[in-house]
Amino acid sequence: MSNRNKPTDYTAIPDLAKFPELLWLNRFEQVVPLAFAAALDFLGDYLAAAAAPHLRTTGPQLLVWGFVISTTALFHGTASINSLAHLIGRRRYATDDDSRNSVVVTILTFGDGWHNNHHRYQASARGGFFWWEIDPTYYGLKPLSWTGLIWNLKTVPASVLAEGRPADAAPLGAG
Repeated sequence: MSNRNKPTDYTAIPDLAKFPELLWLNRFEQVVPLAFAAALDFLGDYLAAAAAPHLRTTGPQLLVWGFVISTTALFHGTASINSLAHLIGRRRYATDDDSRNSVVVTILTFGDGWHNNHHRYQASARGGFFWWEIDPTYYGLKPLSWTGLIWNLKTVPASVLAEGRPADAAPLGAG
């Protein structure tokens, strides 16, 4: 969010440069949010005037709730990951940082609170490595992979799972 981070250093993230649509979004980052805000305002006015006046919905009302408040909540949820998830919770893996797995942060961020897991194996599409670690974001990604809209969801290697498995737990595959 700082100008010192612009322009994007594509040498640090060469995968991004492979996709023209991502390059376009990176260059014109304000277009999509502004279009979404305008669409919400228009939809609210349309509902009020023609489609469903009984709802008593207005353009400014949808704009505030659908854009301003939701964007603010999303920003604070995202920011909480790199602050709260380094302060509260438990450390399953011995990493070179103070990251923690936090159920509270997980609930607030739809699965991103398994931060110590993420720091141990960042390539995984799933933050909750074990079945009891809820991960709503992954639960949304998995069906999208079945449709072909997304692909190559990386899983956690068995060696990493074994490293984080409690000593008194059944071995992998036992059951």
